[in-house]
Amino acid sequence: LSGTLPTEIGAWTSINDFRVSTNALSGTVPTELGLWASIEQVHLRDNALSGTLPTELSTLTTLDGFLCDRNALNGAVPALAVKSACALISERAPTNTFECPLPAALSATCRSAALCS
Repeated sequence: LSGTLPTEIGAWTSINDFRVSTNALSGTVPTELGLWASIEQVHLRDNALSGTLPTELSTLTTLDGFLCDRNALNGAVPALAVKSACALISERAPTNTFECPLPAALSATCRSAALCS
């Protein structure tokens, strides 16, 4: 896949698993991802996504995993209500540059020094 993630994906109401890793996606992560009330997994890793993670991601209370390493994301990390979001970067290819401090839930479970710029 190539191109950008369209904002229309927010209208997908029955999605619980979204995996688009290892493609050629570019642009920003759409704020409309925050509309996915029943999403459990979001995998965006290994693309060319840039910009900040939308704060709307903090509304995803059913999220079990969020992977976005190997992109060009930056800025503050939203308070993700997620059990497993440590793969915000990859130690093998640290291309995301997030600001510290991380939200408390992530700081407690991740090596925050490896995640922050």
